[in-house]
Amino acid sequence: MKTTNGFTYLLLAIFITTGGFFLLQAGLIDRQFASVLQTHNGPFDISPFLLTCWPIGLGPVCFALLSLLSYAYVRVKLPDADPFILPAVILLSGIGLVMILRLAPDLAAVRNEQISVMLSKNPQAKMTNNIALLAQLGVRQLFHWSLGIAAMIATILCLNKTMFSWLSGKKYIWVICSIILVTLTLLFGVTKNGSTLWLMGFQVTEIIKLLMILFIAGYFYEKGKIMELYKNQFGSWLKYATPFGLMCFFSLITLILQKDIGPTFLLFLVFLIVIFCAGNRLSVTLVFILLTATVGYLFYSFGYPPIVRKRFDMLFNPFETSASMARVLWAISSGGVHGVGIGYGQSYLIPEVQSDFNFTAICEEMGFAGALAVILLYGVLIYRSFKIARKTNNMYKKMLSLTIGVLFAVQTAIIICGNIVLIPFTGITLPFISYGGSSLIISFVMTGVLLRISGDKS
Repeated sequence: MKTTNGFTYLLLAIFITTGGFFLLQAGLIDRQFASVLQTHNGPFDISPFLLTCWPIGLGPVCFALLSLLSYAYVRVKLPDADPFILPAVILLSGIGLVMILRLAPDLAAVRNEQISVMLSKNPQAKMTNNIALLAQLGVRQLFHWSLGIAAMIATILCLNKTMFSWLSGKKYIWVICSIILVTLTLLFGVTKNGSTLWLMGFQVTEIIKLLMILFIAGYFYEKGKIMELYKNQFGSWLKYATPFGLMCFFSLITLILQKDIGPTFLLFLVFLIVIFCAGNRLSVTLVFILLTATVGYLFYSFGYPPIVRKRFDMLFNPFETSASMARVLWAISSGGVHGVGIGYGQSYLIPEVQSDFNFTAICEEMGFAGALAVILLYGVLIYRSFKIARKTNNMYKKMLSLTIGVLFAVQTAIIICGNIVLIPFTGITLPFISYGGSSLIISFVMTGVLLRISGDKS
């Protein structure tokens, strides 16, 4: 019965995503979108990068085939694995793929117009000609998605009893690896928008998130029961909690050095929530919440770092301080209940919409109904992660599942609340939906961990 339900949900995910491809193509035809852009270097045909159902058909065929193959592998390898996680992840990533394919041609066309206008005013102007890169976003995301599926399968294949035992005993190694990675990135990495985050084409903060999950699970596997036992004896509790706090501090400092506030805040909240969920002192959680609010207020008051004040100003007064957030609010409000339709919105006018404001594009083109469906899918993924943690008897696997679930929950909440202007925007990715190979691959690796744990007998 479990296998049948899982397969039914998977087929539904494939059907919905394939329908999205058809709607995307229908929208392009109805809008009479010109796939040949007249650039300053001559005509540029972007139709090979659209991956729509006609005439190429590569997108839906690859998506359906790899989804079915991944499902077959999971069911053969792990017949008792959770039946809901894979369909939820497949549908979330499918929605993300459709939205990026939808945004790519308009992003390329808008960039082409901007370059043409600037060159008409100043023929000698130097600028980044990224029209081709923007047109290829959908192709790249499909490639990243395929790598993610492969990474998920490899994770399931590699994780066994021996590997789990080895991972659980290397907790401090993961913090050291994080520090080494950040150091190498600061020395040899690529700087974009003032932050040095990329090393050899991979966003290092995504790897650090995975390493910190391994550290948290390993530490609470060894010390968690003792910390819970002494939670009412502060001196004894502090003896075991201090090393955890120090390791958290060092891992967060490495992210701060990269000038990447979003992932720093994300991991801080994950550390805080996990230590509370593991049955430890509520007073410590409350103190850190108060401390975080105080530090945030001081940063805003003194204007350092400048990005903090800028993000809060964008929240408090978006229409006067940020054209981007104003466009976000207009896009969301125009979506209504059912949305304006895939391909008919104007969220492509929002800077970095493919990576930072995907949820805004969903709200505009799929409406409140589509946005609610996405939130419910995340709810399924997070709930099943917690259920896996509750059912397993192995403490290390329990903490691993719990931490992954908390990470997905916090990351999703932060980026969605930032998109609808409830909290300051942080710039982290929406799992499985935002454009970005690093984020997508690591998210699929975490999915592989959850499937492996849920499919194990112990």
